Amino acid sequence: MQVFLYNLAKRNRSTLVPQSSGTALNCTLKEATSITKPVLLFQTVKAASYNYVYIPDFGRFYFISSCQSVEGMWEAACTEDYLASFKTEIGATSANILYAHGSTKNIPDQRIPVTANLIKGHNFKALDDMVITEGQGAVIVGITGKGSFGSYLLQYNSDINEMLDGIDSWASFITDNWTFTKQLFFGGSASECLRSAIAIPLVFGGSDVSDSEAEALSLGNYPCKTSGNRDIKGYHITKPILKYSDTIDIPWQSTDWRRVSAYTDISLYLPMIGMVNIPATELMNDSSLTVKYAINVTSGDISCEISGTQSEIKVGVASGNCAMATAYGSTGIDTNKMTNAVAMGAGVLTAMKAASLQTRAMSYAAQVAIGAGIAGAASETIDALGGNGQGSGGLGGGSSHGLDKVMHIFVTQKELSDTQAHFNEIMGKPYMAVGTPNQFTGYVQTDGFQFKSTKAYSEEKDMINQLMDSGIYYE
Repeated sequence: MQVFLYNLAKRNRSTLVPQSSGTALNCTLKEATSITKPVLLFQTVKAASYNYVYIPDFGRFYFISSCQSVEGMWEAACTEDYLASFKTEIGATSANILYAHGSTKNIPDQRIPVTANLIKGHNFKALDDMVITEGQGAVIVGITGKGSFGSYLLQYNSDINEMLDGIDSWASFITDNWTFTKQLFFGGSASECLRSAIAIPLVFGGSDVSDSEAEALSLGNYPCKTSGNRDIKGYHITKPILKYSDTIDIPWQSTDWRRVSAYTDISLYLPMIGMVNIPATELMNDSSLTVKYAINVTSGDISCEISGTQSEIKVGVASGNCAMATAYGSTGIDTNKMTNAVAMGAGVLTAMKAASLQTRAMSYAAQVAIGAGIAGAASETIDALGGNGQGSGGLGGGSSHGLDKVMHIFVTQKELSDTQAHFNEIMGKPYMAVGTPNQFTGYVQTDGFQFKSTKAYSEEKDMINQLMDSGIYYE
């Protein structure tokens, strides 16, 4: 029987076939040998100098697994190279492709371990047109009075100190009971007609909150005067909501699948609110965040909305209060309201862990798969370094005015133990779709591969299925 011998450098899990014709020699088969593991007997050549053989009569390629000299003959024990023998049919078989060399899909690869190092990015920006002051700021009063009823922005915030100063001198001119009776209709004494007084730590003008000019204020029937007998004026608030909006660039540390929440954390500091944790997965296609503030100047209540600028996905909301209590009159607004922040995400990390190959009942193919060991280590390191951010914004009230007045965004990313490009040659990249092995050149790993052929024995089909599910090199 004629065979062809080769000196071939190839991996065991490879479909590579010899490109040359090899050395043609005659040999005999050892008695009771099998087609998948034949033993060849040579008389005229030192078979030990070769490592690969093709047997035309069998239509199969073989690795020479061992060779020994027996009574002046060379006995070569062969093991079938299943992948090379059925390369064409394997390549054309449709299958679930898990990983493949050169895959361009942006899918997280949890087989790669992460180190304890973190890659950090930081950016900051002041909200457009929002000027935050420290101290008293703009003063908003709520009053009842003759021609003055509702909330007003004082024309000069320092006038709050003299709102009641002129009452005594004005009252000395009252000579009839009717005037006192009219005052009672407004709610009692002048101080009782000053229903609220708060300071808002923002710079804004009368036209921002009112449709009218400044008007002289009255507390009940008492006109508000300064010590110099000047009218104290205010803008009647008809537009109580101030709105601010701006964008801030996300300092991403990568451009690929590492932008998901399993590998990247995003924290946003909001002035007068505090820290908010943002889900990275929903923002992976965004280059910036849009932050919108709505502030009610009559109470100091703040509402904030955070969304991806490009995707327009709303990823977080926050609320708080920035009013500073001002102790004048019968003020009663609670400026110590709880500041809350809520980040909304899809729980991608949990889903990814559930889909991992590292399960308690791992199949044989997964156990022997190329990269299975490093995948197990990766699962452990990711779990060890993982964590769920939670909590509230944390700020509120007058003290928040003294803290940082600009937005800050922090991106913290886990560092891979090596680049995905380096691993690509050895264990490919995630593909996770139906395809055929001949679409790729290099590493291919399938899930539940089912080979069929008119030439293959059951043993050969089982071995090919196992090899494909544990990863091979299609060459």
